[in-house]
Amino acid sequence: MNRFLILTALLLNIAACDASNTLPVAQKSSSQSGHPKCTSTPCGNTVSGKDPQQERLEAGERLENALRASDEDRQRWSIPIYSTSERPEDLTLEVVRSARMDLRLLPDQGHLAISTPSSRHVFAIARPRGSGDVCPVYNLHVIDASDEHILLKRICRKFEYRPGRFARSVAYYLYDKPTGTMRDIWKAGASGKDDPSPDAKPVPVVKRIANGYQFDWSGVVPGNAAGQPVEIHNRFTRVAEGAGRTLSCANVSAGAGRGDASACEGEYLERIGQQSAR
Repeated sequence: MNRFLILTALLLNIAACDASNTLPVAQKSSSQSGHPKCTSTPCGNTVSGKDPQQERLEAGERLENALRASDEDRQRWSIPIYSTSERPEDLTLEVVRSARMDLRLLPDQGHLAISTPSSRHVFAIARPRGSGDVCPVYNLHVIDASDEHILLKRICRKFEYRPGRFARSVAYYLYDKPTGTMRDIWKAGASGKDDPSPDAKPVPVVKRIANGYQFDWSGVVPGNAAGQPVEIHNRFTRVAEGAGRTLSCANVSAGAGRGDASACEGEYLERIGQQSAR
């Protein structure tokens, strides 16, 4: 996805999701004033005489800069990270400013680094770029976060991995800083050429509890042929494992036959990095 499309998508996303908030406008840098004038006549009736696409690009850049500078964590979370981005600043995100918790995507390796002053964890969020994975192009979105956790959504965009064979998917991952663990808590896929994105409705949320998290969700998982609602009531708790700790999952649905026990079978992402402090 080129930078114009990324910034246009960002403009549309913010306008739709947060139209009530007024954001500060970043000052125009001197480097932006050197863009060429339109080559066509008339030039979209713009006051500046610039190409309308260039004006939209600059507006998107100003909005993105304002969001990145915001003191509100949730405003910064509205900026997706795209695996196709090339600029270093587009591959990083300040998640929780008070905890100095940052994300950095390393798409060439398929790694995601999560850092604070006391720790650094690196996970294999995808396969390396060019490896032939069925998820070669993806977006990362922060849904929620605190000084101890991040709830992250990965959207794998539609990919034709064989002639006439398609794949796309959505997964939600829970990162727990105290254990240095990241695991998926909800995922779905689609294989039809014209299938919509198999996203979760409602959007998954987790509640912080003593020594872990509670995850309650009820809805229809995309791709479920029966179309029957599914309930998930999972509790994630920190338990000892060897010399360290991990995040264990238990189905805590009340009553026989309630809850989807298979939802506790989500994968743990491989951890590449080392934790310097717990």
